[in-house]
This record gives sequence, structure tokens and C-alpha cells, in this order.
Amino acid sequence: MDSLRSILPKVLRKRGLHAHAVASMVTFRSEQWLRESLPRLRDAIAVHELSDAVLTIECENGIALQECRFQIPALAAYLSRECPETLLREIRVIRRSRKRPNA
Repeated sequence: MDSLRSILPKVLRKRGLHAHAVASMVTFRSEQWLRESLPRLRDAIAVHELSDAVLTIECENGIALQECRFQIPALAAYLSRECPETLLREIRVIRRSRKRPNA
């Protein structure tokens, strides 16, 4: 008897949703890991997306950006253990752009 763990990827691939599900899992696990690793900056850091094997993390301020950059090697090691089927070429940390009010 097949387990759910083996059936679900087959169904997702058949429907063309496997890549989206994997990207969602990686962003969720990354967000979770960053919240645990940097609890004081949890509101200033957000995982934006996984696209073309590049995980993008947005930070609100320079302090969050610097602290997050220090954690990138540990996050990459965590993701390679937790999501071994995911090709992750790069983790990019960027500053979140602020919305400018209309003048």
C-alpha cells in the first residue's frame, strides 16, 4: 500500500503543482527558521519567494539585513537537510523598498 508521502508528489506532478508546493514548503521552513534564529528581528525579516533556485529574503532595515546575512550559511545548511530535493543555488537578502506617498 502506498503511503501519502509517496502518493502526494505523484499527484502534484501530474497536476503541475509540484514546483509550487516545494517552493511554498521552502519559504515556510525558511521563515520559521529565521523567526527562531532571530526572534528580536522577526517583524523586520520576511521570506519573499523561491524562484529559479534563488531564495529571496526581504529586510526592513539595515540591522535586520546585516544580522540576516550572518545567518545565511546556517540557513542554507538547514534547508539542505530539511528539503534535500530542492535545488537552492543562492539565498539573496535584500532591503525591502518602502512605498513612497504620492506627492
